[in-house]
Amino acid sequence: MTATVETPLVPGPIQGPTREEPMVEALLLDEYRSLARLAYLILPPSLSRSRRIATAHRVVQYAVPPGLPVPDREPREFLRRRVVQEATRQAATRPVLERVGSVFAPADPADFDPCAITVDPTAIATRCRRGRQVALAATTTFTLCLLAALLLLS
Repeated sequence: MTATVETPLVPGPIQGPTREEPMVEALLLDEYRSLARLAYLILPPSLSRSRRIATAHRVVQYAVPPGLPVPDREPREFLRRRVVQEATRQAATRPVLERVGSVFAPADPADFDPCAITVDPTAIATRCRRGRQVALAATTTFTLCLLAALLLLS
């Protein structure tokens, strides 16, 4: 049995990262937490919390596609602008019914961190309680409107 070395399928030099890519990656690592929080705040609250967090992380990770030139002046501002543009694009592509649902979705506390590994149990309980109150109010309103319509028809 002999071992042979095969030639690569694509001839030519192997292309590695450009000089800008390591700088952008380092900048993303430094600013990742604040960029993820910014994207999370822009995304509509009608999404479930886990989906909103995952979408915020995806927005930050795809903020600078390969080959996009990053300006030498103010690269942090460029990254923030790209994250805001992508998050608003994601929010705008939601159907109308999902956008209306964001009115009734319970809000997260101001100190909520989408990059946190553990979630505060009191925050979860507060969110569930708010959700129950909104659902109860909506159900009561719907029931009263239905009863009023039935009384007017009879």
